[in-house]
Amino acid sequence: MTFSLYVTLFGAAMLTLIIIWNTNYYRNKITVMTGMMISMVLGMSIGLTIGVIAGVLLSGNLFYSTILAMIIGIAAGFLAGLPISLMAVLDGILAGIMGGMMGAMLGEMISPEFQDSIIRLMFLLFVGIIMILFRMMKQEFNNDKTFIGHPFVLVILYILLIISYNQLDPLIDISQPDSNSHQHNMNTDNIVIQANDYSFSPSQVEVKAGDLVTITLDNIGKAEHDIEIIGMEAVIEEQSSLHDHAQNNNQIHVHSYPGEKQHISFTPINPGTYRYVCTIPGHIEAGMTGVFEVVS
Repeated sequence: MTFSLYVTLFGAAMLTLIIIWNTNYYRNKITVMTGMMISMVLGMSIGLTIGVIAGVLLSGNLFYSTILAMIIGIAAGFLAGLPISLMAVLDGILAGIMGGMMGAMLGEMISPEFQDSIIRLMFLLFVGIIMILFRMMKQEFNNDKTFIGHPFVLVILYILLIISYNQLDPLIDISQPDSNSHQHNMNTDNIVIQANDYSFSPSQVEVKAGDLVTITLDNIGKAEHDIEIIGMEAVIEEQSSLHDHAQNNNQIHVHSYPGEKQHISFTPINPGTYRYVCTIPGHIEAGMTGVFEVVS
């Protein structure tokens, strides 16, 4: 992870802890309804934010990113609601589950070129929501007379945060191989991609524009799978059986039944970062995606 991403995670953790601490400290002044709102907002917002980050970092492993985001969302909602009532606890837990699930799916499905932007957007939305929540809590506690709690001051601080946060270095370094990638498959012309139920390995490959590339899809799972590289211009040189799957003449697409290996040879034209997916219904949502990097 990059330093900027560490800063983002640290900021999200500190803001979450501040809300939890204030909820516990002023628990005698918080009504059940307000406590339910606090736990729900915190559980949902942190679950969404961490879910997007986990979905991006653990691309191809939707199960693990979802579980991680749900655990963090549940923990935040639970701790925020615990000093108030069981109703607040339940509200926070359910919100954390929903936020974690939605965030992980969004992070998994977003294209590589938008990953940095979506993380920045979700973090800034999270900060804005927490600032509004903090203001609401101060009003509830009759403790909103401080200068820093004035709405105008909060708006100015938020604008300054947006400007300074967007000056940080990129959060995601897509040039680095995914943690699940096999290093011996990187930077080669002959690439073997294993399709399991439901993930690709490696989930990121790199080739050179103008080189002849052969991708072999080795289906080691129990269901049929395929690979389609989205948006990449290439000249197809050779392809094994299509299994009657219709496709465009220059579409990089190879299909394989369980226990079968199929291949396609092609020459990529333009450098860029492209996404490859399994187009079988439901498989993208299950995490069957990867990144195909074409360098000059």
